Amino acid sequence: MALLVFAIITARPGDGAALKNSLHDLIPQVKAEPACQRYELYESTEHPEQFIMHELWDDEAGLQAHDKMPHMKAFGEKAKEWLAGPAVLTKVTV
Repeated sequence: MALLVFAIITARPGDGAALKNSLHDLIPQVKAEPACQRYELYESTEHPEQFIMHELWDDEAGLQAHDKMPHMKAFGEKAKEWLAGPAVLTKVTV
């Protein structure tokens, strides 16, 4: 069963641009993953340091494999300086 994910990602004050640029760089790598059906980034108009990643995966296993990808680990290392905290995920089966 397909899995829809909304990930709310919040930057530390002043680090929104760096985080946004890094997220944009990440998108093509994630879209190339076998289980990825959609991976879109949105920026909150109300909270400039907040981003929403709209994701669609083949299934939960595909999402778990995504988390272990080398590009995700590299992003995590870079982004830890910019993130206000961990991403908040909402998952919906479709």
